[in-house]
Amino acid sequence: MPTYVYRCTTCGDTERDFPMSRKPESVACPDCHGTAESAFTSPHLGAGSGTAFGVIDAKKKTADQATR
Repeated sequence: MPTYVYRCTTCGDTERDFPMSRKPESVACPDCHGTAESAFTSPHLGAGSGTAFGVIDAKKKTADQATR
């Protein structure tokens, strides 16, 4: 489920999780309960662990090598 950023003009940014098909354009600010509008941000890529990415990279490097 994607995380979206909403911006309150009084309190700043807050993050909320919604299914892509149900993302509202605004939410209530958790601090002042005013309106927080959807903000455009860069995607959060690479949220996996460094170890997991290391294993994936190692697998790709050896994918074309013959096994014994």
